[in-house]
Amino acid sequence: MGRVALTGGDAVALAMKQINPDVVAEYPITPQTVIMEKFAEYVADGVVDTVLITVESEHSALAACVGASAAGARVMTATASQGLALMWEILYIASSLRLP
Repeated sequence: MGRVALTGGDAVALAMKQINPDVVAEYPITPQTVIMEKFAEYVADGVVDTVLITVESEHSALAACVGASAAGARVMTATASQGLALMWEILYIASSLRLP
């Protein structure tokens, strides 16, 4: 393939494509929107067989990931800055349940 120049967001989306998660929960908000936009293209094109869930908040995105992970799915989400602060309650739940 050689060398390819990518933006940071495109590189993350490419890594997500290679992982091929079962469920991705997303709350589209800058600056991570570009990651989910690119990954949504992979889903729409059938490159990955991922269930893409758009939720109403960062808190809900991680809650959806926790639920799917508890059911045995490989999950992903993306966040940045204040989004991680909004996920703090659910972070403790995920770690206390020892979910991957």
